[in-house]
Amino acid sequence: MHRSVLLIAFSDLFINLSAGWFGAAFIIPIAVIKGRKKRFLALFLNITFGIVALGCGIILRELA
Repeated sequence: MHRSVLLIAFSDLFINLSAGWFGAAFIIPIAVIKGRKKRFLALFLNITFGIVALGCGIILRELA
């Protein structure tokens, strides 16, 4: 198996993970009723993880 095929596969995986984190960023704060502080923390963490995963996906795609 070629190295570029693996890099593209991992790139696609990270891009899909990023989409999941951004989806969770919008869903979890709506579903959490326990307080404003927890909603903000969930929003912040999910957006942060989404950006990191998207960055990893872009970097891997450029290396392929």
